[in-house]
Amino acid sequence: MAHSNNSVITGKLSGTLGRELVFRDWEGKTVVAKAPKARSGAPGPDQLQRQEKFLLASRYAKAVKDGTDQGIKDAYTAALRPRQNLFSRALEDYMSPPVVKSVNSGAYTGVVGSTITVRAVDDFRVTGVQVEIQAANGTLLEKGNAVQQVNGVDWTYTATQANNPLTGSKIKAIATDVPGNEGTLEITL
Repeated sequence: MAHSNNSVITGKLSGTLGRELVFRDWEGKTVVAKAPKARSGAPGPDQLQRQEKFLLASRYAKAVKDGTDQGIKDAYTAALRPRQNLFSRALEDYMSPPVVKSVNSGAYTGVVGSTITVRAVDDFRVTGVQVEIQAANGTLLEKGNAVQQVNGVDWTYTATQANNPLTGSKIKAIATDVPGNEGTLEITL
């Protein structure tokens, strides 16, 4: 991809040149790129799913950009990467779900008040983590929200129900980000 600082030769070109080159303006510079080729064949199910997700992501980003919530606009603006604007940052956040990196059950003994620590990250912000505990027979014992720790990536859940025996129990952590995407991780004790 070539760049021009609006020289005498390229001026302020925009548009296409003979179905081979595309000229556009980006942050005061003329960008020259190879023209895209027409697609052949019908899109497959995976491509249709990606197109649907991208459509929803662009609607979310437009709602953020055009919306009245100045707080979220400022937060996304503060997290801009090079060559990004508010719209593209919000779009990227929608397309990237949070990731639950680990579920630490070392302090969980099955006793009321014992804790589980979940580490969850996102490209922008994790807004909440929910923890579900299933008994060894598959019965849901409890579920609730974890509390974010000072470091910003760890969340602690405190058990409210007794769980005995622990062997075969499952702990599932579900992290949510600003657009509502979810990331999960389940461990078996």
